[in-house]
Amino acid sequence: MKRYIPILCLLLIFQAVFFPGTGTGENGRTLAVNFSEYPLSLDPETVLMDAEKILLANLHEGLVAWNNGVLIPAAAQRWEVSENGRVYTFYLRESFWSNGDPVTAHDFLSTWQRLLAPDSLFQYGFLFDLIKNAEAYRTGRIDSFAGVGVRAVDEKTLRVELERPAGHFLVLLTLPQFFPAHHRYNSGGRPEERRDYLPGFCSNGPFRVLEWEPRDYAVLVPNEHYLREPVTLERIKITFLPPASAVSLYAVGLLDLLENPPSSAFPRHERDLVQVSTMGTGYIYLNLRRPPFHNPLVREALALAIDRDYIAANILGLDGIPATGLIPPGIPDRAGNDFRKAGGDLLPAMDKEKALALLYRAGYPGEDGLPELDLLVVEGSLSELTARAVAEMWEANLGFTVNLKVVNWVEYTELCTTGRFYTARAGWLGDYPDPLDFLELFYSGSKENFSRYNNPEYDRWLLRAQENLDVAERYQIYHALEELLLKDWPVIPVYFTTKPYLVSPELQALEFSPQGYPLFNTARWKR
Repeated sequence: MKRYIPILCLLLIFQAVFFPGTGTGENGRTLAVNFSEYPLSLDPETVLMDAEKILLANLHEGLVAWNNGVLIPAAAQRWEVSENGRVYTFYLRESFWSNGDPVTAHDFLSTWQRLLAPDSLFQYGFLFDLIKNAEAYRTGRIDSFAGVGVRAVDEKTLRVELERPAGHFLVLLTLPQFFPAHHRYNSGGRPEERRDYLPGFCSNGPFRVLEWEPRDYAVLVPNEHYLREPVTLERIKITFLPPASAVSLYAVGLLDLLENPPSSAFPRHERDLVQVSTMGTGYIYLNLRRPPFHNPLVREALALAIDRDYIAANILGLDGIPATGLIPPGIPDRAGNDFRKAGGDLLPAMDKEKALALLYRAGYPGEDGLPELDLLVVEGSLSELTARAVAEMWEANLGFTVNLKVVNWVEYTELCTTGRFYTARAGWLGDYPDPLDFLELFYSGSKENFSRYNNPEYDRWLLRAQENLDVAERYQIYHALEELLLKDWPVIPVYFTTKPYLVSPELQALEFSPQGYPLFNTARWKR
């Protein structure tokens, strides 16, 4: 009996502190959430962890936003693009910070200037490199932000000049890294002068921070000055407890959304599970310059010898699903569709007989003639387990002897960049929600193209897609490029990364960003 006392105390304390006199969902207006890590910052300059990005995505708003997979105006009411595709002019709508100050073009300009300063702590400056001279300024090659292609034409007009036409530029603007902070916060004044303009507490999105107790909890309430769309929830109460502790609160209805639920939550709450794509793909590089991988039949045989369902179910659990292509789910396609769903399943199921037949055609009629292979992997439980499973499948299904070579990240990078490997377990977590972010990995000149894939047709169409401003045509090229890549097999996709949540069945219209961040502005309770 005594072992239940700490849990009971936790429940009583939690209810007394966060829900005095009520339960969650009071009048259908209050939402209780637990994130598995506590945020340290809400400033776009220093946000790194998922919890920080989730909060920023709900508190602040960029020039454009996603709406059911379609880009729509947000802080910008509309925009114009020059004939050469390099100059974007954004006309801001009438909108306000949560303290009542108007949102202006100077808020965006001053935020971006602060983030790109050479002494900034910002780690995502490379995302801005499409903007004229942004890279030169952040790396110190030019010493004045006046040379960067960002101008506040007036209070409500922001002009951005790019280095080259880029069809995915608007997609970048949906990222939290491009969201504005109040220009008075960016001014560089004394801390006491900036305190009233802290990001999150002074926000331009649908919510603002009402209470903040570092490492313990936060309370969000609607930004009463937010005009773009009505918000149903009156309050969001967020805790930062370990999932193993928080699952008890979910079980008794004191939490409505739980990030990264522990295995103890199942099967009791299996119906409440939502597995959200986090825009990542795990795969195997094949070094095309090392025999036998110069032979496409061998590469296809290796792809056919992998059981992706087994790896997802027995190694990844709730953190991944079997890959069906290179581009993961969650990335929008034209007309609001999902790119992966529109592209279909491009990967074959495991087929040992066909794989052996391909090896026979490639000149390996028996196991005696097969060379030994190395599978390079960065040390770490998930990486090693995945690589070991692939190695065992290649040995069991094809007869290869596969040596698992476990190294640290520095050694891995050095071996891959110099081409001193046979195969390598790798993965890519998307920087922005556009297929280009993945397809660029296999451009012949890409530093991440460890496979040394070199296809002039692929390169030519990739460059055409980069500069194409016609959405329908650009995505048509993307699909063709993915199909071409997976016919050549310089890479074998294995799984897509996911993040699990438990979500109350009473909660409706909860949306997730392409990165897997829950967005609360449209969420509501069943009536």
